[in-house]
Amino acid sequence: MQDGQPDAPVGLSYAHLEDLLKQTHDLAKENHKILKRMERNALIGFIAKVIIWLIVLGVPIFLLSTYFEPIMRGLSHTGTASSSRLLGLPSAEQLQKAIEAYKAQK
Repeated sequence: MQDGQPDAPVGLSYAHLEDLLKQTHDLAKENHKILKRMERNALIGFIAKVIIWLIVLGVPIFLLSTYFEPIMRGLSHTGTASSSRLLGLPSAEQLQKAIEAYKAQK
């Protein structure tokens, strides 16, 4: 034991051990920063994917409800059930009436 310090392991000085400890600490801090960046990027990516899917699914639904609803409403209210064709599909006359009604609304 020298200078009031316990004996160092064979072949290593305390200065070298302190340097290794400082390097390990610096490496742990850098690792922590990298992990935080990865976590932030993953969260931003998740939010971006949710927004993209909301747009991809929301825009067609909006367009259908805004622009095609009057057409569909016109098709469903023209004629009677007995004059509709197979599977409730409108006849050619009913389609023509619905198109004319839609054009008249503009």
